[in-house]
Amino acid sequence: MPRIIILDIYRKTSYRISKDTSGGYGTGNDFGEGLIPFLLKRRLKYISDWPPLFAAYTHAILKKKYKTVDFKKINSFDEIKNHIENFDYFIIVSSIVCCETELNLINELYKRKKKCIAIGPFSSNKPELYIKSGASVIMGEPENFFFHEDISTIGTSPKKISLTNDIDLNSLPLPQWNILLNLNKIKLYGEYKAIPIIATRGCPYSCFRYCVYPLQQGRTVRQRSPLKIFNEIEYWHKNFAVKLFIFRDPVFSINRKHTIELCEIIIKSNINIKFVIETHLKILDEELIDILKKAGLIYVKVGIENADEEILKNEKRFSVKKDDQLDKISLLKKKKIGISAMYILGFPTDNEESIKKTISYAIKLNTEYAQFSIWTPYPGTPVFKEFKDIITVKNYENFDQYRLTFKHKNLTYKQLRKFLSIAYKNYYSRISWIASYVLKKR
Repeated sequence: MPRIIILDIYRKTSYRISKDTSGGYGTGNDFGEGLIPFLLKRRLKYISDWPPLFAAYTHAILKKKYKTVDFKKINSFDEIKNHIENFDYFIIVSSIVCCETELNLINELYKRKKKCIAIGPFSSNKPELYIKSGASVIMGEPENFFFHEDISTIGTSPKKISLTNDIDLNSLPLPQWNILLNLNKIKLYGEYKAIPIIATRGCPYSCFRYCVYPLQQGRTVRQRSPLKIFNEIEYWHKNFAVKLFIFRDPVFSINRKHTIELCEIIIKSNINIKFVIETHLKILDEELIDILKKAGLIYVKVGIENADEEILKNEKRFSVKKDDQLDKISLLKKKKIGISAMYILGFPTDNEESIKKTISYAIKLNTEYAQFSIWTPYPGTPVFKEFKDIITVKNYENFDQYRLTFKHKNLTYKQLRKFLSIAYKNYYSRISWIASYVLKKR
């Protein structure tokens, strides 16, 4: 029986790094400089932490097949150096935000003649980096490979390993969240035991030009059966008292019929749970919001991105008009559903005035959460090919969505970092925000 360990390694930072966000490339939530960004970074680091879902599902599949499978989150090779003889295979969870750290770990293991395997969207799109360091790379969804193939087929010689099909989402076993994370630690959306979950994979929208979700999940939407999703919810609720489920779909409710069917099953069961979704404002209307709320929806994450519609048009960003945005945000507030609005600073045609306009617009919308990040041309996306000659950073770990990585025609690195800090300071230090979302909760 092969002895397997999945290693999820992170570089040491004062802010949260998530490998599950940005389509599995990951993000590092370095919100800027100053007191407000510092407090936000510190809080988020300790209330929102889970491994990427592709790693959790890979662990579940391997555990079912081999039993002798461990999962460990680490910050350095030293943490496992004295235990490497206990394992035959080392599976490394890849990301862009910890890329060089992961490569160093693989180098150390390979020097000791250990069998290393890299999994995840980033290693799939930059396999040469991981192969050169000493790991074989599972191309595409790692769950698909381990579901159909035996790990013993992977030798010590680093290479690319491919299967042509996508995983059938209904065949995925339950991630063992009771082993992989502290169920009490995810407190971003309230004092509930919480876990992440998926209903669908894939996104067909036009922002694939710079979005990394389609790189591994594809542009065709695949979905789990509503009953399968409910059974997972029920299992965690009944056996571990989990009350909050954070859906990690690129665009939840993209299939209206599928979403309503899931909601109806939840409502009919009388199960008392809550959930959070990320979706597009265009999809939401009063009828759908009502059924989602009745089923347990408490928070919605939506991308506003930029206040200048011409900038979004230039980037072929699928969006809705400002008047519609205001109406949808007002409707969600009226229904007492929390909103986390996401904004991007530093689009290629952004300038100082358009960024100020975006910050002002975010303040006008006054949602419970606002997330400001910096536009990033990710390796592997179509837009990266346009920008590869003006990329200004050397390490992939700088592609964390909070740093300027290319020579911007209107803005410098320092200017954008300053605007990022100003955005968080101006947004979260307002009396109107504190009165609406802090004092009301007391």
